[in-house]
Amino acid sequence: MIRHVTIAFLIAGAVATSSVSAQTCEAPELICKAAANQDRSLYFRDHCRYEQKIHVERTRVKGDKESIEELRDTTVMVEPAKKPDKTGDTPVVVRVIADTDKKGNPKDKIKEDEPTLLSFGAVWDVAFFPLLPERVKYYNFQEVVAERKNERWYRFMPRAEVTNVALASGVVQLDPQTGEVMTIKIEALHNLDALDKEANKMRTFNATIDYNQYEGTLRMPTLASGAGVSGIRRFEGNFKFRFEEGRYVPMYKLE
Repeated sequence: MIRHVTIAFLIAGAVATSSVSAQTCEAPELICKAAANQDRSLYFRDHCRYEQKIHVERTRVKGDKESIEELRDTTVMVEPAKKPDKTGDTPVVVRVIADTDKKGNPKDKIKEDEPTLLSFGAVWDVAFFPLLPERVKYYNFQEVVAERKNERWYRFMPRAEVTNVALASGVVQLDPQTGEVMTIKIEALHNLDALDKEANKMRTFNATIDYNQYEGTLRMPTLASGAGVSGIRRFEGNFKFRFEEGRYVPMYKLE
């Protein structure tokens, strides 16, 4: 049985889990604040049911010609499973609730388990939450000139010796006081074979992700757009995407 709980309850739990990590953070102070905020935000998100929408334009290039392979709009519902798996972790369930064919025509019959680019949630999380406390130690950081007023920008890159942890590289735009993430521009993903062999077939990936404030303190990845080159089976080729996320509903599993 699942019931709703207050957002304050989940945020309090998130604060407790991130406080220890904040104490051991050795990155620049503002990055440590950003890491703690990403930790709290992801904790809350992982305890919610929410929607994701994506528009994908996929093409293939042969010689000097580019042909459209797919124009697709998909909406999924994401929520924690009702029971932990064999490892004791609670998996995330992704169900397709609206979909089109490869020409963008709405489907009459929806398969909830239909593979989509949103099925690779672990890859998206590397891009959306690259600065989690457990990942910060694997990056080098360099402050760069901010192109927006009232922001501080940092470039982050995986350390050269780190080859077994899935990471991202790019520029993060932060609130100069709280460290809340405003925007992240992802330039590449690294070491995706640490997730699985199929994820590693994402050859290139870039995205601009905008984060909206939620409940006064959290920052959620609500809008994103980008492009890449995929060798993932059924999604091969060059692709562009537009992404939306929202409608968070806190969930709690009773024992």
